[in-house]
Amino acid sequence: MRTNKEVLSKGIKLMAIALFFMFAGPFLLHLGFKLRNFLTIGIAGLFCIAAILLTMKGLHTIIKALFND
Repeated sequence: MRTNKEVLSKGIKLMAIALFFMFAGPFLLHLGFKLRNFLTIGIAGLFCIAAILLTMKGLHTIIKALFND
């Protein structure tokens, strides 16, 4: 049972993108509440949702690569 390296690298790339969204989302949320800018709050909410979804997809891809599903 070997690890599929192409699928594993795709999963790691997804996790790296999710890491960006994990930091950018709360930062923009704080900035939006501080400036009372509702557009920034909305974009921050989308970033937070994107971070959650990309993390789930990245973990699923990594597990698929490790267990050859």
